[in-house]
Amino acid sequence: MTHEGIAAKPSIEFQALAEHRTYLLKIARLELRDQHLAEDCVSDAITQAYEKRASFRGDSSLRTWLTTILKNRIVDLLRKQWREEPLDAPADEEGHEFDRLFDAKGHYLDRPSNVDDPAQLAQQDAFLAAVQRCVEKLPKRTGQLFVMREVLGSDTAELCKELQITSSNVWVQLYRARMMLRTCLEQTGFGRAPTAG
Repeated sequence: MTHEGIAAKPSIEFQALAEHRTYLLKIARLELRDQHLAEDCVSDAITQAYEKRASFRGDSSLRTWLTTILKNRIVDLLRKQWREEPLDAPADEEGHEFDRLFDAKGHYLDRPSNVDDPAQLAQQDAFLAAVQRCVEKLPKRTGQLFVMREVLGSDTAELCKELQITSSNVWVQLYRARMMLRTCLEQTGFGRAPTAG
């Protein structure tokens, strides 16, 4: 018996999923900061997507669906890492170069200059490459939270639930991440106030 008006689910071949591997690896590397772990995570996500391909309804793009699967896999890994590592683990000390930018309460000591047209900057390949390099310089957890919020689209409540941290902790780390990124970008020549010539 056929059902009129019910659209057939899209048939997904493994190759169609694998075509998104490079994009997914870029996200996983930025988030996990470990090439081998990122590759394993992406392979797991693609395999899981293939095994559950019948559940893909086509409401979103294939890339969006794959990114969601990858995000869930990353969250599982981060939750495990964060439980096993204390908050002040030595891995987070790599951001010490930014500590001098903040006072004891975490407030910015010297506010950076303003950028006239952020939308125009975002269209430049050099700017996007600089952003990626600067995100990689962030302390590990701060960078992970930033990527989950700004790249993977998690909201604060979701981050708190997934990573079992407080909303104030999320906001403090996101604020610091933004300020550190802004300073890093200025140091690479983006967003500096024009100098008198």
